[in-house]
Amino acid sequence: MSCLDVDNAEDGDSILGKIDAKICQIGKVLLDANDSCPEYLFDKLEEGMNITFTRVGTGCDATLRIDAVDGGVPIDIHTKVSANDTTSGYLYSKLDTGTYLTKSIVNPAGNEELLIDVVPVALLSTDVNNPLYIGTDGGLMSTCIAPDGSETKIIEGAGVTVTGLGTTVDPYIISTNPSIQVARACFDSVWRDITLVATGNANVVYLSGQPQYRYRFDGTLEFRGSISHTVAFAANTSANRKFTITMGNIPTTCLTLAEQAGTSDLKSITYIESLGQMYNYIIRKSTQNILLEFQSSFTAATSKTIVVNFDGAISHPTI
Repeated sequence: MSCLDVDNAEDGDSILGKIDAKICQIGKVLLDANDSCPEYLFDKLEEGMNITFTRVGTGCDATLRIDAVDGGVPIDIHTKVSANDTTSGYLYSKLDTGTYLTKSIVNPAGNEELLIDVVPVALLSTDVNNPLYIGTDGGLMSTCIAPDGSETKIIEGAGVTVTGLGTTVDPYIISTNPSIQVARACFDSVWRDITLVATGNANVVYLSGQPQYRYRFDGTLEFRGSISHTVAFAANTSANRKFTITMGNIPTTCLTLAEQAGTSDLKSITYIESLGQMYNYIIRKSTQNILLEFQSSFTAATSKTIVVNFDGAISHPTI
């Protein structure tokens, strides 16, 4: 009778009292053998951190529910976008993909993973002549290829040479005539007036005209236009059958004196009249000066209006 703690010589009233005490403790529990105070299960449990006990149901349906809580609120195992998010949800529903992304669940109903994929085709423009496309491996490809020289057509013109194959390693090189490469800014082919000066000779009188000159790309001096003088020739036996005047000059701002140095006849025209009598003019350049020479073979003194035409006159400086 060790369970009731009854002695052999104990009286009946004492034994009945101990039996009654045991019966009253039916349904109660002890934590261990050292626990001397049995209690009902609910009273023997103590809520720890983040744990709550709740009596559920009544009578024979009564149960004890144990909940894990966080700060007194049931723990939410879902996710939120930010602290201001009012609704939690599963990760898949909380992720919204845009135009260039897709989402899918890997290993559904198992060890699930969320897969995010880029959609390359959505990145491609549909504009005309777009060289990009999707390759067989799903990556971006381009129709552009390394240059082989066939993309560009270059034809050599006068004074120009083309070398190279047009590739990155051997590009086209366009070269010009060395005389063009050393051209000066003033070699611009712009026509300018020759600076006229007084004839200094009473027998040669200026009437009209304004000849012009220009520097061609290589520095050559080209002339055009005309100038008219009345020339009073003496008899062919006189020294006044020939006159040389300075008509004008070329500035030395583009071509220097040294580059224009020397004397050369640029143009000569002879007129023949009856009985073999003749007169002529010569356009001569001496350094920067433009000279005109008039000469006749008239037997008697004769006055002539002479139009000096500069078209076709060219001077080649030393450069």
